[in-house]
Amino acid sequence: MDTIAVTYVHWLVAASIATSVVASYAAFSFAERVAASDRQRSLGWLIAGAFAMGLGIWSMHYLGMLAVQLPVPVVYHVPTVIISLLLAVAASAAVLWVVSRESLSGRAIVLGSVAMGGGIGAMHYTGMAAMRSYAMHRYNPSLVLLSLVIAVAFSWMALRITFLLRREPGAHELRRMGGAVLMGIGIASMHYTAMFAVTFERGNTEFSTVHTVPVTHIDQLGIVVMAGMVLFGALISAYFDRQMSRDLRVSNERLAEMQVALLQREKELKEAVAKLEELSTRDGLTGLYNRRFFDTTLTAECKRAARANYPISLLIIDVDCFKALNDHYGHLVGDDCLQKVGKSLASAVRRTSDVVARYGGEEFALILPNTSEESATTIGENIRRAVLGLEIANANSTAGPFVTLSVGVCTRRPSHPRSSEDILVTTNEIIRAADEALYRAKREGRNRVLLGA
Repeated sequence: MDTIAVTYVHWLVAASIATSVVASYAAFSFAERVAASDRQRSLGWLIAGAFAMGLGIWSMHYLGMLAVQLPVPVVYHVPTVIISLLLAVAASAAVLWVVSRESLSGRAIVLGSVAMGGGIGAMHYTGMAAMRSYAMHRYNPSLVLLSLVIAVAFSWMALRITFLLRREPGAHELRRMGGAVLMGIGIASMHYTAMFAVTFERGNTEFSTVHTVPVTHIDQLGIVVMAGMVLFGALISAYFDRQMSRDLRVSNERLAEMQVALLQREKELKEAVAKLEELSTRDGLTGLYNRRFFDTTLTAECKRAARANYPISLLIIDVDCFKALNDHYGHLVGDDCLQKVGKSLASAVRRTSDVVARYGGEEFALILPNTSEESATTIGENIRRAVLGLEIANANSTAGPFVTLSVGVCTRRPSHPRSSEDILVTTNEIIRAADEALYRAKREGRNRVLLGA
């Protein structure tokens, strides 16, 4: 048989190569959307991307086949053409799934390359089988194998460069373009190597024209335009989705920053509120509770003692001859004396229910819930001795050379109050009794602990 000389339409060759590169670029763009989307959306992007890329690759191969000019009429079997398109879509889905994975081993890249290259090869040779003409075509097995090796090799390089550059800052566009060029060249190289593998010979073999269509120049242009429109629409969709995802990510980052700032402000507000509460209940000089907190707590503890039927004790403590100390040593020494006395009082109590407060000036108060008269007197005596042991000088004191304390103690078992006025009467009575005991201790020579009536 006579071999038929083959010529190529150069603009169709160029269009096929450009379509191949653009389709590959679209594939990597879709792969990025698949990886960046949630499970439901990623499936949609995978299907849309596989269709767009598959149509692009299929268009490239048919443009390459249509670029071949034979001196005999050629028609194409439509069912076989559709099968070749489905093979292209399946191969595209495989490469999109591989590229969109977060991590990929060398073995997985090889398997993905074989699936991609094999799918492209199957699509091409299925497409060639769709040709119907009087010219018989024969294949060179070595070149057929070479075309498949080229498809797999370029697929491997494209996938490899994609994952090498994936984690490089600012390399996303470079990654897509580099991978797209490699894969596009690989697809085109595979196609034209496969075309060199075929030899067309004249023959008189009859062929069926059922389900076949001829392809005119208008059809060729239509394939180019259709593929271009689909790929352009796909790229635009991926671009806007990427922009929306980027804007959403920026918004989420800003929201996270605002949440952190809000939590910080909330923490600062809580600290400020706690500080204000402390300032409102604490004495600024000694750090003990202030008179306001003392009044509130004594009322509450009297109510609790009445309900639980247990005694409550109150100690009112006065620094003896404090005015003489201030006049002789100065107010700074006086303040230091009050701080030391306050610290000694605070260390004398062990229970969290006990309350030590600065009652006013050089006077202090100690609330002891559920404490008997004997225990309260012992605590008062321990406090008196502890302060005396500090040996704070007070040269003008009538009670001795060091700072001393006078302590008045009162213990009551409050009855259940019928009204808030009953509680007020009880608290006033306890304070009055402790106060009278204190002043009696002062009259009797200071530096002593006395019980109230």
